Amino acid sequence: MKVTQLCKGIALAGLFAATMPLAAQTSSSKTPDPANAAYEAFNKLRNDKEARIDQARFQTVATAGLDFLTQYASSSRAGSVISSLVSYGGSGKDNAARRMAWLTSLKFALLDRQGKEGLSAGAVTALAALDASLANAIAREDLSRENVEAFRTKIDALAQLPGSERFLYTQERAFGELMTATGRANQAEAFYKALLAHKDKRVVEMATIELGLIEARRTPYTASFTAIDGKPIDFGQMRNKVVLIVFWSPLNQASGNEQVELKNLYSELRKKGLEIVGVACAKEADREKVAAFVKSKKLPWPTYFDGKEFNGDIAKKFNIRSIPAAAILNKEGMLVATPTSRYDREVKRLLGIKMTK
Repeated sequence: MKVTQLCKGIALAGLFAATMPLAAQTSSSKTPDPANAAYEAFNKLRNDKEARIDQARFQTVATAGLDFLTQYASSSRAGSVISSLVSYGGSGKDNAARRMAWLTSLKFALLDRQGKEGLSAGAVTALAALDASLANAIAREDLSRENVEAFRTKIDALAQLPGSERFLYTQERAFGELMTATGRANQAEAFYKALLAHKDKRVVEMATIELGLIEARRTPYTASFTAIDGKPIDFGQMRNKVVLIVFWSPLNQASGNEQVELKNLYSELRKKGLEIVGVACAKEADREKVAAFVKSKKLPWPTYFDGKEFNGDIAKKFNIRSIPAAAILNKEGMLVATPTSRYDREVKRLLGIKMTK
């Protein structure tokens, strides 16, 4: 072949490649991420609603999850796999027996996997994180001192391992919630104060917020603000009233619908001592949408809006991170609860009104 012919062939090949669709040029270079593929396969297996729930099924799901944590310990999906494993047994009182059977099965499977030789350092850490989450799940089933202490021991053991930082935030938050759930207010406060010296800034921020909630449960809320309609509002002037602070957004249909539905509760209980304050968790760019919603739905209570979404003063005060949500203050102005639904139950209890079945 002559040199000129060869050059011509190369030029034509280059021209052909240049005119090929981009997808065709790059498709061969794209390979699926094995960690993501394994994660999707695990989720598909775990969430198979047609599968029969029995001991064999438990073993299959446990093995799949443990395989992922062993092979892809550094994956950003590891935390999700851990959460999916410990929550697999279902929720609610009706599933209590099955849930404990699952947790017991997972515990033995985990012990067996931890005893395998040749595990990478990352795998050892990921399995230790699962061990801590499993201890948390068991403690929530049986809030005994022994189980709570076992959970703490697992967290402390995890903290000693390399690369454990990415798991510790979730574990420390869970332990604090467990302390609060068991009614150990003083111990919970001491725990959160100790976390203020933690090396993880996220843990420090979480501890600061939780200490604020503890303070809100024993100190009357006294903030004041100007509502979106221009009227001044002062929580300090709402003493001897049960105050329902409802968090919503015009961009979230469920929370918006809830605002409208609350009009019936407000009409029923206002004269009996209920006050409602709406907090619109939206960006400054959505100010007109917030104002239009309040006006069109004729919401009869004041609405707070600062354009900071969940970073606003009131949302941060009560640690609201999603909507719908609420914070309920008693007649002394102190925080009692932060429910996400059925606000009427706690409101009526605080007002001394018996609930009808």
